[in-house]
Amino acid sequence: MTAHSPELPFALTLDDYLAAGEEKWNDFEVAEGNLVLREERSRPHQKTAFRLAGAFETAVRKYRSTHPGANAPCYEINTEVNLLLWEVPLTIRKPDVIVHRCREQFEMLQAGDAIIVAEVISRWSESRDRIHKMGEYAKSRIPHYLIIQFDEVGATIVEHYALIASDTTYSRISVTHRDRDIWALDITVPFEIQIGWQDLDVGPPV
Repeated sequence: MTAHSPELPFALTLDDYLAAGEEKWNDFEVAEGNLVLREERSRPHQKTAFRLAGAFETAVRKYRSTHPGANAPCYEINTEVNLLLWEVPLTIRKPDVIVHRCREQFEMLQAGDAIIVAEVISRWSESRDRIHKMGEYAKSRIPHYLIIQFDEVGATIVEHYALIASDTTYSRISVTHRDRDIWALDITVPFEIQIGWQDLDVGPPV
C-alpha cells in the first residue's frame, strides 16, 4: 500500500464528509470520526464479491417474480457503497456486497436500510472484518452478516451470522465449506436465497 490515512485535527462529521464530496473518500471508510484507509483488494477478491452480488441479484429477481405487486418489499444489491452506521461519532463503512431496501439513487444508505452485508476477507482485512466491522454491523442492527473466504478458484468458506431477537451481537448460524457442502448459502430469511459454489467461481478448478 502506498497511500496513508490523512490525520485530521478534528473528528470528521457527516456535514464535513458530504461537503467535500463523497468521491474524495473513495479509498477510505470512517470509524468514529477518523478516516481509515481501505485494505488492498486483489482481483480474486474483487471478482468473488462481484460473483456474490450477481448471485444475490438472481435471488432478488426470483423473489420479485413470485411476489408481484406494489406491496412486495423492494430490494437492491450494491457493492462498495457508503453505508452510514451512525452519525456521532461518524462511522461509514463500505461493505463488499450489500442487500438493502430500495432507496433513491443518490440517497446515502443507512444501517436501517441494510438487510445483508458481506465482506470478502483477505490477509489485509481479516481482523477488521471479523472484529471491528462485525461489532459495528451488529450494534447498528443489520440482520445478517456474511464473511467469505476465497482462493484463486472462488469462494471456499461462507460464514453466516445473524441477530437473534433483540441481540446486538451476532450469533453464528452456519459455516459452509466448498469441499463439503452442496450450497454456499441456503437461507429462507429475509427471502429464499440459494447460492451454489459454482456461482462464486472466479477461475477454473485446479
